[in-house]
Parts: sequence; C-alpha cells; structure tokens
Amino acid sequence: MRSAPIRTAFSFDEFLEFEIVSLERHEFVDGNLFVMAGGSDKQNHVILELSFALRMAVRAVGLRIYASDVLIRTPDDVGYYPDVYVAREEAGDSARVKRHPIIIFEVLSASTEIFDRGEKWQNYQTIPSLEQYVLLSQSEPLAEVYSRQLDGSWRYQSFSGSAVIRFSSLAFDLQLSDLYADLPNAID
Repeated sequence: MRSAPIRTAFSFDEFLEFEIVSLERHEFVDGNLFVMAGGSDKQNHVILELSFALRMAVRAVGLRIYASDVLIRTPDDVGYYPDVYVAREEAGDSARVKRHPIIIFEVLSASTEIFDRGEKWQNYQTIPSLEQYVLLSQSEPLAEVYSRQLDGSWRYQSFSGSAVIRFSSLAFDLQLSDLYADLPNAID
C-alpha cells in the first residue's frame, strides 16, 4: 500500500523544482508527491540487461532509451520514473522530462506491483505515443505485454521461459530468458 503523500498541492513545475534539490526521487500524481520505493539486486539486474539488449535496436531507429532517472510526464501532468523506456525526442521535452515514450517497461516488485498494474497503467494509457507497456517479473522469465491496437484498444499477451517478444516499432526481437541469465540468488 502506498504511504500518504509527503506534500500536496504542487504544480508540475513546482514538483520539478523540488525534485532538483531533493535527495530522494518522487512520483507526482494529482498534485501530490510520493516517495519512490527502493529497488533490489534482481530488479537492477533485469533493468540493466534490458537496457543493454535494447541499446542497438533503439539507436538504429533514431530513438533513445532511458532508465530510472528521467521522468515521463503524461498529458494530465502526472510524473513517473519508469524502470526503462524508449522515447523519441520532441518539442516540449527537456533533459529531465520526456513526453513521448514508445515503450515503457516496469519491473514488478512487492512494493510497486499494485501501482504498476493499476494507477500507472491507467495514466500511461493517456500518452498518445505509447505503443507498448511491458511488466516484467524480477525473479523469473515472465513478461506481460500490452500493445495498442489501431482502434486504440489494448491487446494483452503473456510470455514466459525462453519466449521471444517482438517490438515492431524497433524491428527488434527479445528473447525473454536472456534478461534473467545469471540472475542474483539473493532472497527477496
């Protein structure tokens, strides 16, 4: 369960000013600041492997990859730090905030799963450029992929083991098991 907001009644610009001097990162929802949960070695492993796997595919199509430290701003002025995302640079973007993600990846944990599946997913769907939303397990090769259809609806697919996930906007196939090779053995 998410704790109470640490501060309320912010504008997005006030949030950005606060975030510059803060020692912690925050999510920004409906004018409220929420401290972000910490990660784990397994989550970090999956994020790094994913970023490395996507690197050349993203570069080949003129997009950029971001991991954890660059905000996404939704059309409704909600701000999140996704674990990994692929975006195009467009007007209105800055070094710290992007508005045009193509694919967003969240690595699930006990403390974030309910938000990744609920609030974040609802807010991410408002982003016109978003083509795919991917939820990844941090402990086993398991992915849930939501893909926007031509009519605006979302198609759900689940992948596990050594399944291959196709990212058409990148002309890239990802073998899911590659992300989990040499996964740390620490207990959650």
